[in-house]
Amino acid sequence: MFKKLFFAIFAKPFMFIITGLSIKNIENLPKDEPYVIIANHNSHLDILAIMTMYSNKDIVNVSPVAASDYFFKNKYIKWISTQLIGILPINRKVNRKDGQHPLDGVYKAIEENKTLIIFPEGSRGEASVMQKFKNGIGHIAKKYPDLKIVPMVLENTGKALPKNEALFIPLIIKLEIKEAICFNQVNSNVNDFVSLLEENFKN
Repeated sequence: MFKKLFFAIFAKPFMFIITGLSIKNIENLPKDEPYVIIANHNSHLDILAIMTMYSNKDIVNVSPVAASDYFFKNKYIKWISTQLIGILPINRKVNRKDGQHPLDGVYKAIEENKTLIIFPEGSRGEASVMQKFKNGIGHIAKKYPDLKIVPMVLENTGKALPKNEALFIPLIIKLEIKEAICFNQVNSNVNDFVSLLEENFKN
């Protein structure tokens, strides 16, 4: 309930009116099937820009995958992250003793037909500078070879609200949705598939 109210009352008016968010190629979003979104990551605005696309009905089914060591570092950030944004927390540190894989929660969410947002760079970087993708998205795609991966290119979020800055700079934010791709479409291995995904963010 808090998530729907947050996006209806604050996030959508802020993103569409204050940032002038424009969305290109929304027809590229798959319909009636699960998919995973990947996007470049320079700002906390990235999550809001992507999730603002969804209706109040659908937004409850959309979750950004985020590091628990950052978003659970105090009870206030944890409450905002879980109750208002609805993150899917993952532990970036592998603990082989507990027998769990860091991506187990991601696999479970995919099998429950959730829409996930993953930032393959791993963490926020400098504005307009893309970091090399980590291989996690490649392993997810290989495990679910028919799952569609939807690249989304964000522009100006890192300049409007840079990493480690609290002052918002009003800039028009642009979001472009590229054509979806799945592992089965290409005769590839994990590393090459991840490299192929990276190409979508270089054009």
